[in-house]
This record gives sequence, structure tokens and C-alpha cells, in this order.
Amino acid sequence: MSTSSAELDRPEQPSFQGVGREQKRRFILEAAAAAFGARGFHSVSVKDIAKRAGIAHGTFYLYFKDKKDVYRELSRELQSHVREVILPGGPAGLLAEGVDVTKLVGQRLGELAALFEREADFARVFLYRTPGTDPEFEEQRRAFLEELTDSIAEVLNAGAERGFFRRHDPRVAAMCLIGSMDMVIESWLQTSAEQPEQSLTQMMNEAASFVVAALRPVKID
Repeated sequence: MSTSSAELDRPEQPSFQGVGREQKRRFILEAAAAAFGARGFHSVSVKDIAKRAGIAHGTFYLYFKDKKDVYRELSRELQSHVREVILPGGPAGLLAEGVDVTKLVGQRLGELAALFEREADFARVFLYRTPGTDPEFEEQRRAFLEELTDSIAEVLNAGAERGFFRRHDPRVAAMCLIGSMDMVIESWLQTSAEQPEQSLTQMMNEAASFVVAALRPVKID
């Protein structure tokens, strides 16, 4: 969603008066996520974030060292939420006895779509705008994708051992899955402002059908 400079500068958060420290941090994080999503990381200043949060410029520094500190916190939160959605309870928790793999894949991708629809502003910046322009953030994103690839490969390997999935090189298969999901999410994040009627959930449902067909073991009559 396009946001004008005037809209960005207008305070949108509740007053800090009578609010605890953690809630104050949350106000600042939400203001920063909206500001980064509207302008990108490099075009936003601490002053912009403070103004959007409805606080004095100096108050910001009682909670964060600088805007990179805020970005790191938002990045960690988004990564944690993605892990929780894709691998609740870790890789071992996904393949319980009698699991319906088709339903499982659809559910995980549906929840992933809902997450990115909620966190679209910052996700757009974290995934596609900031990496490559800052070595620290590029390494953060790379390490996260590497960790996710390893975890999904573990699930695919365990699923193949139990007959849930067909046998692939689990790491290559994991990279293919992540790459395809990445393209679907990127396409939606880049076009959702111009095509608000387009639902990431609907796109993920289509992707889930493709993924399930690719994972199902081949039945020999």
C-alpha cells in the first residue's frame, strides 16, 4: 500500500502515558515496520520512526540504539514467526503417526500466507528490498534461509523414510520448495498494492496443490 510522506509523519500510535516498557517497545517496532514498508530501510530516519510512534526523538534511544537495532528486532521476530508456522514443534513434530500429508502441507502454507499478509510491510523490506544493500542484513537473510532449508530437508527425509513422500535428494527438494514459495510470496508482495483483490492465501492454495503432487510417493499398480 502506497503511503505519502504526510501519512508517514503523522503519529498513529497510542500515547505512551501509563504504558509499560514492553508495550512502548512494541509501539516503536510497529511504527518502524510501517515506516520501513512505506519508504524502505535506508530512506527512514530515527526521527521518522519517533514521529510515527508519537514520541519525542530522544525517547527512541531509551529503547533502541539506532534504526538498525530496530530492524534487527523486527527481523528476528519475523523469522521466529516463519519457523513457528512452517515447523511448529521442530521437524520431528510434523510427521506424527497417521498424519494426513495433503492436509498438513495445505495448512502450513495457508498459515504462512496469513502471516505474510499480516506482516506485509516489513516482510517486503526484509525479503526483497534491504538484503544486498547491507552486508549484515544480507548475511542474516542467507543464514535464515540456510537454516530453513536444513529443517525442511530433515522433514522430507523423515517423510520419505516413513513412506509419506517420494524419495528425492532432500536438500535439493527443500531448496526447490523454498524457491517456489519465495517466488509466490515475492510476486504477491510486489503487486498487492496494485492488485489488492489478489489473495496470497489463494495463491498459496494453488502452490500447495503443486507441492503435494510433487511430494506424493508414486504408486505402482
